[in-house]
Amino acid sequence: LFRRILLAKEEVATSEFYSTVLIKLNQGLNQLDFLGVKKVVCYGLGHFVECVGARYQFGLLLCLKDHFSASVSVFDPVFYSTEIEILRELGCEVITVNEEGKHKLSPEIVTLVYLPHCPKQLTNNFLWTNWGPELKNCIIFSNSFSKIFESQPKRILNTSAGYILNIIPHTKELSINNSFRYRDIFNDIALHIFPQEKLSSVSQVFWNVHEEPKYTADETEFITKKLISSLKVEN
Repeated sequence: LFRRILLAKEEVATSEFYSTVLIKLNQGLNQLDFLGVKKVVCYGLGHFVECVGARYQFGLLLCLKDHFSASVSVFDPVFYSTEIEILRELGCEVITVNEEGKHKLSPEIVTLVYLPHCPKQLTNNFLWTNWGPELKNCIIFSNSFSKIFESQPKRILNTSAGYILNIIPHTKELSINNSFRYRDIFNDIALHIFPQEKLSSVSQVFWNVHEEPKYTADETEFITKKLISSLKVEN
């Protein structure tokens, strides 16, 4: 298992795709006036011991960890115990509670939020938790906001991704050319930053609209704490 993971990491590290990711990340950091990433938070990695796509996404996470010498926190409710052991062995902290994406940013450091092909509700929850000018301290590496906006009617996005919808005008999206040899692993992902000059032009009223997102069962694509509790009861 370790050998397969490290081979995937090496293939990512030597790819044109990874070079592009680093160029775009440096562009984003320069625009935010930060020198580097101190922390990486990753949700939704999946079963990297058996899924090739998840293994390469994990490989990218490890490359970024090494490049920035950053601390890494990871969570996915589906992780096997073997995967948790591997994550810890490779220097990653495993988050032990299901935050449902509601991770609070640390002040004064840059956090890279890595959400490889995650449900938009996780990104929406993260934005809600950190709603305010402090968003300038993060870079979200996730499904393209603009493609989310183009893919569904606004009335649907208002309920399932309202915070994404509202922040788009104040976001700078850095697109990434998907040149990786397996085109379905990193397709449609982009970097998103929230430059100070965009956020400072926003009125306080904008930030005051801060109701916690609620999703119906048919629009919740991620595993909630409630679902985990019900499964434990049934078992």
